[in-house]
Amino acid sequence: MNFIIICIMILVCILLLSIIKLEYLKRLLTRYIVDNRSSELSFIESSDFSVLECAKILNKKYKIGLINSYIVVNSIKIR
Repeated sequence: MNFIIICIMILVCILLLSIIKLEYLKRLLTRYIVDNRSSELSFIESSDFSVLECAKILNKKYKIGLINSYIVVNSIKIR
């Protein structure tokens, strides 16, 4: 019985660490996208799409989450 509880606790800890690491990597990718804009992100600077549409397109492309995509779009449009 104690062995099962210890195994469950270890798996929960591993799961939490994986989630934290994934969020950290998403933030790093977001920062990289903002700092190193490429020509493929030129649709953000043009006023053809709204901010929300640009965030949705960016989220589909990089899978960084809608909030991080929104932050990237706002950072690029302000510059």
